[in-house]
Amino acid sequence: MTTIKINEQIAFLRKHKGLTQEELANVLGVTNQAVSKWESAQCCPDIQLLPDLAKIFDVSVDELLGYTPASASEDIVLALRKRIESLPRGEDFEFTFRMAAALHTIILSKEMTAEQNPGWDTDDVIEHAENAEWGYSCCNIPEITTMMRQGVVFFSNNKHLTLMNTDIRQIITRIRPFCEAKNLKIATALYQLTVHSEDAYATVDQIRNQSGVSLDKVQDCLEGGLSPFLIKKQGVESAFRFEGMYMHILPMLSLFDFK
Repeated sequence: MTTIKINEQIAFLRKHKGLTQEELANVLGVTNQAVSKWESAQCCPDIQLLPDLAKIFDVSVDELLGYTPASASEDIVLALRKRIESLPRGEDFEFTFRMAAALHTIILSKEMTAEQNPGWDTDDVIEHAENAEWGYSCCNIPEITTMMRQGVVFFSNNKHLTLMNTDIRQIITRIRPFCEAKNLKIATALYQLTVHSEDAYATVDQIRNQSGVSLDKVQDCLEGGLSPFLIKKQGVESAFRFEGMYMHILPMLSLFDFK
């Protein structure tokens, strides 16, 4: 039998709506202490308040109680697609990242609470993740691996991970240039200078100033080890950026935790 955690539902939906406990209490005509007790699972709201709570949160009473219909997974996917497609460019990606960070946190918190550990506040985690302040967290169970570090979220379906010999050789070839400190410094500087726009390019001088690496070494790396990953724009002064299919390399490398 599924345990109804209405306290968690109320706390989550209230924060999602941007309401304080006091504001929710005022709308419902109850005390702040009542809302606080609901969310801390000391007691449950009166059954007569459930329709009002559901209306405030724009959910059904079933959803408020944590009941999920059989078709909910399809409904959620369609709702997310509709939501993302309705947002202007820029806001759609911010929303998508928030959802990815939320999914990571929910899965990780579920595993933590299953082991009698307190979970995390999803909204708090997302806020820190958006500001690239979040440290390293990882959940690795037979079904899935998910990790988050700073502004990067990763998911893997463990059932379908296979690496053939050709894959291994290709990975080694691709990663090798980034194993040299100067190459990684220059790659990081180039990424930082160009990631804000698909049309942004960085000159050798800009990369040198950003990386702190000498001009000669910057030029050697751009024309040598890093060249297979770059687009070179000719002009009065040559400028560079990562080819689109390689822009993910730096964020993926940043996921590694070496503690």
